[in-house]
Amino acid sequence: MLSLIGANRSAFLGSSHASHAMQRRGRSAVHDNSCYLGGSGSSLVLLHGVGGTWHIWRPVIGLLESHHRVIAPTLPGHDGAAPLPAGTGPSVAVLADALLAQLAALGVKQAHVAGNSLGGWLALELARRGFALSVTALSPAGAWQTRADFQTLRRSILRAFVVLPLFLRLFGWLLRFARARRWLGRMAMQRADEVPADDFKKSLMAMANTAILPTLLRNIERCGPIEPFDVGTTPVRVVWSECDRTIPFKRYGQPMTRAICGAQFAILPDAGHVPMYDKPQDVAAHILDVAATAPAAANVANVAT
Repeated sequence: MLSLIGANRSAFLGSSHASHAMQRRGRSAVHDNSCYLGGSGSSLVLLHGVGGTWHIWRPVIGLLESHHRVIAPTLPGHDGAAPLPAGTGPSVAVLADALLAQLAALGVKQAHVAGNSLGGWLALELARRGFALSVTALSPAGAWQTRADFQTLRRSILRAFVVLPLFLRLFGWLLRFARARRWLGRMAMQRADEVPADDFKKSLMAMANTAILPTLLRNIERCGPIEPFDVGTTPVRVVWSECDRTIPFKRYGQPMTRAICGAQFAILPDAGHVPMYDKPQDVAAHILDVAATAPAAANVANVAT
């Protein structure tokens, strides 16, 4: 297992591990709990949702790394990742700052970016900041019709955060059964039974271990929804899951269409909020399609070496 080094010395992986991994250009993957590095080609960053880890991208990584150098970090302040700088209150802007610093430490100045939920919001923020060569945002968080809509979402997430430790202690054994996983994961995906039992349990533990979560949600409510912006020439596609029960399109997707000027919008049929297990082939196809529309010079210039 690769050891983590403090954020002031390196990002994700120890500096020697990281540089060596980038030099190998994907002949073999390198990963620990904080990050996955693999594949070859232009850099592609994958960003997970709140309370998650990079592991949620496993179903699509193999479909992407024959085309791109895949960098899938666990977000700062999340389970297994480096903490945010001392005294820093978690927010979308702070997470974006920390993420960009970590990517810069890996020598990544620009990249294609795909994100889900909070990761989708961060992907859009990286487009705003000029880092993203292209963006695929899968049911991105960040937009809502009314404050009450956000408070409904916040309460739902906090309820899970509070209950999960006790549930795992008393009923964790149920997760060995596919039907139990499908029922318990129904808010996140259509086919949670497709998630291996050990991975499903680890994903719940990761949520329970994300200590910044209550403060992050409070700060998001205080700062408000995503600031509208024009994507300009950056290819951006927002893909909303048809069966998203966490942030349904009507309440959370429609205001996003008004906030992100110039983006493409698409619906992903028969997929839940976290679509990587429901529709891995379709998710990968969207990401590759959007990345392919970025200027060729940008793709060539950002091949990991």
